[in-house]
Amino acid sequence: MLAAPELGFAATTSPDTIAAEQNISTASEITISGKKGDMLQQVTGKESEVLNPSQMSVYKAINLLPSLSQQSVDPYGLADIANYHESFRFRGVEPTSGGVPATTVNVEGLPVTGRPGGGITMYDLENFSNIIIYSGVMPAQLGLGLADVGGKIDINIRRPENSFGILMKESIGSDSFHRTFFRVDSGALSGGLKSFLSYSDTAADKWKGQGGSKRTNVMAGVSEEFSDRVKLETYLTYGKGNIDTYKPLSYAQISNLGNSYKIDYGTTPNSYDYYGYNHNTFEDWMVMANLEIKTGEQSKFNIKPYYWTDKGYYLETITLANGQNRIREWDIDHSLKGILTEYTTKFNGVDLDLGYLYHTQERPGPPTSWKLYTVVNGKLVFSNWSLLSNSSSYELNNPFIDAKYRFGDYQLEGGLKYVNLAMPSIVTYSTTGIGDITAAEALAMNPGINSAASALNTQTFSDLFPNVTLTRVISENTSIHAAYGENYVTHVDIYPYYISQASSFASKGITFQQLWKKQKMEISQNFEFGMKTKGSNWSIAPTLYYAMHHGKQAVLFDPALNATYPTTNANADAYGFEMEAEYQPNENLKCYCSFSWNRFYFTQDVNSDATGSIIKVKGEQVPDAPEFMAKGMLSYKTGNITISPIVRYTSVRYGDVKHNEKIDGATLVDLDLTWSRKMLGFKNVDCSLSFINIFNTQYVSMISTSDYKTLQTSYQPGAPFTAMASLAFHY
Repeated sequence: MLAAPELGFAATTSPDTIAAEQNISTASEITISGKKGDMLQQVTGKESEVLNPSQMSVYKAINLLPSLSQQSVDPYGLADIANYHESFRFRGVEPTSGGVPATTVNVEGLPVTGRPGGGITMYDLENFSNIIIYSGVMPAQLGLGLADVGGKIDINIRRPENSFGILMKESIGSDSFHRTFFRVDSGALSGGLKSFLSYSDTAADKWKGQGGSKRTNVMAGVSEEFSDRVKLETYLTYGKGNIDTYKPLSYAQISNLGNSYKIDYGTTPNSYDYYGYNHNTFEDWMVMANLEIKTGEQSKFNIKPYYWTDKGYYLETITLANGQNRIREWDIDHSLKGILTEYTTKFNGVDLDLGYLYHTQERPGPPTSWKLYTVVNGKLVFSNWSLLSNSSSYELNNPFIDAKYRFGDYQLEGGLKYVNLAMPSIVTYSTTGIGDITAAEALAMNPGINSAASALNTQTFSDLFPNVTLTRVISENTSIHAAYGENYVTHVDIYPYYISQASSFASKGITFQQLWKKQKMEISQNFEFGMKTKGSNWSIAPTLYYAMHHGKQAVLFDPALNATYPTTNANADAYGFEMEAEYQPNENLKCYCSFSWNRFYFTQDVNSDATGSIIKVKGEQVPDAPEFMAKGMLSYKTGNITISPIVRYTSVRYGDVKHNEKIDGATLVDLDLTWSRKMLGFKNVDCSLSFINIFNTQYVSMISTSDYKTLQTSYQPGAPFTAMASLAFHY
């Protein structure tokens, strides 16, 4: 969204400029800016570290902002996965629901993060300078990829520094947490060459039960200016994670909240409940480049190719439809690649941005390979394949144009994005007689096709997505804006639901192709009106919004079929109010708060795609969407010490669409203490103590409302009191 540059809210403000204005070092800090977060940045230049001390989760770093609901089971952000995705919502909207094989986070505008699989914790936040958050309306050149419904997060890489520098950081915490981070910048070398290399090693035990998480990341960047008009940047990222998961709990189990803090997987290998059978490991590589060619004083051409590959597996205990337990291995070996070309210029006073994204991405999701094992004498014994399908791909063609024009006290920005998304074919194979071999080996055996569970006729979704924003500067300190924009997402998790309940569908003669053809692209139409105003020591930004979602997915139980599965023929509306405010009574005390009221509900009863049964959900708030959130932070500096208490309130949520499973609201309090000064020849030395959930409040955190494991909603209790200390040297 646009804002008046006179007020200091502009999304185009560079991190270095913001940092300089606040007299802080950018050596290890990250700026939250864009449509949201400018006020939070004014409260503290170190909000990324205060809100996410482990520096392993983008979502934790922004969870003080209005209308952003982020839930955790892991205090360090290493194992926060609900239904193979991060637990995160914009204005009540879950952007990656429905098995969308993507995350809400882009890197430098590129969709190089993926789920299911290794996800986004392969990126250390110390290597990023800026987080830009958009919810609802966004310019056409943003939110590129397979989905942007609800909003998008874009993180910008911290470029190689102009001068030589070293950052060394060591952290320890509760549950044997430890993290080592190291980054070295070469500084400017001959020929305009600059580079950096970073390494991190992170590990922690689970706070309940047995097991833990370990993560190793490496990132390198090289930048070279061949002339004052040509620059080439290349970035390589590697990550490897080993995660023991927390046991998902039923509503009955989570209702006894105190006892739920003791329930986790067991320690006996003879049991299906063994923690060692609930584990995932993934290895990821990402490479991206940016060739920038200045074609004039006010124009440039960028070419950004990228490639990401992910290989690993989920191992987990599941319950079959007949009530029997098995251990399922979900092998994943997929990649994505693409290229973004973009031309920006100024013509007759109009800022123009024209671009084209080509993106192709292999499944999963939906999944391509499931194997089942039984437990015999403490060992896994192959039972059978429950799913084997082809490794087909999505193909996205995404041209866009955005224009910005200023006249008098007004600024008008408008854009148009065309989305042409070819969905993958899904060929399900018969696995009779296939043993415990790899998916590639199984496919090489040329197995027969299970036509009832296949979708050989694929679909292509095409549509135009406009956006327009009008900003009016009323005075030096006040601006207002009105905006409209459309977003999209395509849900694909009907496939695992069909496979897991194939006998129920077969009993009614329902094929997967029939259901696949009824899938729709969910499109949201977003309206917004907001204001930004400030005084000598305060700022406030209220926003009203309204959105209509067509083709909204709902995961429902169909009694006529005796099965639970998603349908995309629902409509839903969203409206609400959000506000950010900042107050600085003196130079040592800064205050930030946000409030949001988010109403997101179905506007109709839903018809089952399979049997036509009516599921009465009209007027009900969608699952896991809190209606009210209030958050705040104080930052008080005395000498070299900064004291930052943080409070978050989340209202009642529901685990099911019919509101039979109510989850009470909760208030959480954190505290951060940071001592920082120049000393011993270092640019800066930082010592921080972070206390998460300082009052040890018991509450329900993540809700997984479309869980392949049980085909029911599952829950996780929130992390208990956690302490963490870190020491960082900037040289």
